[in-house]
Amino acid sequence: EITRIINALPSVASVGENRQDMMVRGGGPTENGFIIDNIPIPSISHFVQSDGRSNGPIGLVNTEMVENLDFYSNGFSAKYGNRLSSFGNITYRSGNREQIEGNFNLGMGGAGGLIEGPIGSNTTYIASYRKSYLDLIADAINAGGMPSYDDFQGKLEYRPDLYNTYTLLTVNGNSLYDRDYEEAREIGESEYGELENKQNTLGINYKHIWNKLAYSNLSLSLSRKKTHGQFYNINSHNIVQKNIYTTEVKSFRKVNHIKTSARSNVELGFEIYKDETTYDLYINEISIRKDVSITNSSGFFTLKQNLLNNILFSVGVRTDYNDYEKATLWSPRFNLDYEIKSGTNLVFNFGKYHQNPPSIYISNDKNNSLKSVSSFQHSLSLEHMLTTSTKLSISAYKKEYKNGLMLPDESLYQDPTFLFDELRMYNGIVSNGSATADGVELLIQKKRAENFYGLIGGSIFNSTFTDYNEIKRNRNNNYRYIFNIVGGYRPSSDWELSVRWSYFGGRPYTPINLEASNYLDKQILYLEQFNEEKTPDYHSLFIRYEKRYNLKRSNLIVFFEIWNAYNRENIETYFYSRVNRNIGKIVYFSAIPVGGFGIEF
Repeated sequence: EITRIINALPSVASVGENRQDMMVRGGGPTENGFIIDNIPIPSISHFVQSDGRSNGPIGLVNTEMVENLDFYSNGFSAKYGNRLSSFGNITYRSGNREQIEGNFNLGMGGAGGLIEGPIGSNTTYIASYRKSYLDLIADAINAGGMPSYDDFQGKLEYRPDLYNTYTLLTVNGNSLYDRDYEEAREIGESEYGELENKQNTLGINYKHIWNKLAYSNLSLSLSRKKTHGQFYNINSHNIVQKNIYTTEVKSFRKVNHIKTSARSNVELGFEIYKDETTYDLYINEISIRKDVSITNSSGFFTLKQNLLNNILFSVGVRTDYNDYEKATLWSPRFNLDYEIKSGTNLVFNFGKYHQNPPSIYISNDKNNSLKSVSSFQHSLSLEHMLTTSTKLSISAYKKEYKNGLMLPDESLYQDPTFLFDELRMYNGIVSNGSATADGVELLIQKKRAENFYGLIGGSIFNSTFTDYNEIKRNRNNNYRYIFNIVGGYRPSSDWELSVRWSYFGGRPYTPINLEASNYLDKQILYLEQFNEEKTPDYHSLFIRYEKRYNLKRSNLIVFFEIWNAYNRENIETYFYSRVNRNIGKIVYFSAIPVGGFGIEF
């Protein structure tokens, strides 16, 4: 999974095999952006909840189709915008130009297949389909209400000559989360219902090589998402939440690359991004029926220059105008890479970033005058090659947020949450919140050399915000420390053993007032202790063994995995159970043995 690859980095926090959330350098799950082949993808998760978080162990991107991933946890170029914390640039590989080939996989978690090949002399294709059925074994792995998924994605590439390449891309996914009444009562939850998501992106990219010094990418895309969710009170069966909406996103984007001299190059372009959503909501006793349209028009410019053979710097600027705020937002970016000696570099960068307020908040007429959230980030990194295949990186960073979304005071609702962490619907939301995240990261990465490869990464960080009473609070994902070990042993092409062990600090939560909750028959929190408690530390071991058999006309791959190998009970959070009238806990997966096979042809 693409998010599992990214989550091994010390800058990224994502806890549990059954979630796809990424919290980058103390940010929230909605602060990350992705493009595939120069085409924006609104979400790479199958199952996005109404509060902005994502659920389920399977992401939308099939890693078998990925040729390259550039992930930027800070200091990303001016060509990337409208995100505060990170950006991922994914390139799908082209189909086989010589012959038809593919594979089929079947395991306990799902089934899928991929096929690729040529069409004539100038065209190739690659496509995949996957379907999960973890929902059928959800009770056995302690994950009740597990979403079910299926996805289809394909890339058609036409290259009439060396100078022109046309790419047609489609990415489609469906998911269904179904928590029926009996199942909800059995585990003590207060609500039951279902949430269905359907999303698809269709885009075309045209790459033109102008000459030896310049090339450009021009893309046009359309993304649609339909969400239908309704949840009911476990006792009264009255509706407590309705989340029905349809989103359509149109994107037009061009990026030009020009080599201006032997030591410098320029990157410049523009992007137009229109998001139209029709809402039919009932959340937190607030009913909304409204159409929301936001158009962002952006321009960007970056100059990269080599100086004195050991200094590489880039300076850029991005300007964004959206028709909601009717304001021009400026985002300067700077990066300096100084080679101290061969194999040792010092990297410094800073930049300003902006992100529109979520349109779900704009749909509420009582949330007027909301502003784009901004962050200013700077970091310093030392990179050193320990060996030809092993790299050491040490980084320190700081992020400062302004115009964060919050409630103004306690007069309307008592909830000091920083609302970019979890999208909760209220009347009267304002853009006056501030937050800070800072930390230190260590990464040792060994590329595959001889038989071993691996990664060891860790970070210590603190992510806080100031609430409406001017009290500094933990943000929802302030785990404070992260440690990952990822590695593999492959003595030959016939078999491979890989492992991943993760350790995270506890997730902040607000203690529940059980006496008041029982009296009022709803969850009541000790808000004066907001996010002061922590769940127990999370740790889990993932093991995978793969054996390959070479047959006459195909290859057979047999694999066996164990998720949460030593069956650690990891707690995500706590909740008040109306059924049991006590405090329940939501836990991550218990130990899951997963076996299966694949056939390559």
